[in-house]
Amino acid sequence: MGALLALAAELASLAGYVFREAGGEPPRRTVTVELAAEGRTRGRRQSRPDGSFLFDKVPPGVYTLRARAGDFILTEEPVTLEAGRENFHALMLPKRWAGARTFGTVSVDRLAAQADRTLQKALHRAAECAQRGDWAGAARLYEQATARNAPSDVWDALGLVYLRLDRRAEALGAFEKAIEADPGFLFPYAHLAAAYLEERRYREVAAVANRALAADANWLTGYAFLAEAQAGLGQWEAALQAAEAALRIGGGRAPAPYLLLAKIYWARGDCAAARVNLERYLGLNSSARRLPETVRSLEKLSACRSAPQAAVR
Repeated sequence: MGALLALAAELASLAGYVFREAGGEPPRRTVTVELAAEGRTRGRRQSRPDGSFLFDKVPPGVYTLRARAGDFILTEEPVTLEAGRENFHALMLPKRWAGARTFGTVSVDRLAAQADRTLQKALHRAAECAQRGDWAGAARLYEQATARNAPSDVWDALGLVYLRLDRRAEALGAFEKAIEADPGFLFPYAHLAAAYLEERRYREVAAVANRALAADANWLTGYAFLAEAQAGLGQWEAALQAAEAALRIGGGRAPAPYLLLAKIYWARGDCAAARVNLERYLGLNSSARRLPETVRSLEKLSACRSAPQAAVR
């Protein structure tokens, strides 16, 4: 009995909820939430009507948390579970299309249904290459697909594969082609902005974010990228407004806007507001407490008494 109790004390649990980027509401229909590690699914739950889920009695460790509808993975993020503390993660279902179009399951099968049989085979083979890590093979097949008037999804996929191959200039071009093919498809804006942000090209990030918000003025991710860019350019008041807009759109359920607000308030010298927002972020993404940059930020905020010279990075 004592050994069983000791084992139970070493196990962890993960609570959380799934929410839609467009408005912060739960999914319209329940989704499957999976906890995976080392290529295997370790647990599977159906989201409750309010979007919540719970995994209990899980060995501590690093996992992939994903939301799935049928055979299509809607989103996935890494999580780290620790025994003896509350683990929580808010999982956002991204908005794919601008305006009033609702989320539709877009899989290789659905893309291929719009194409001829030759393109259909190329898309299936490209997906198989990507799944086994053959990025060069996937690139060749997606390139063949884009030569046959493929939809914007394929250009976006090609851009992501190019990033895997460190072919950054070609990746940026592929994302631009995806936007050109369908300006209402939001994913390539996010991927293009993320690529620029990684290089701290803040003016380019701001330009992409503004283009996205022109397509959809109610896109949380667009405001988040705009706030990141404005913060990087030292435009603190504008960054604050963009981060607050992202927070409103997500109904306060998304973690990222709270982290943005913490950075901005820290840069403005408001230590108390920075602490509050960082704790709200960590409450929705408990795994972030283990990241070295979060540890450094918490240490700085605990000692914060006056305006610093730069934002927490």
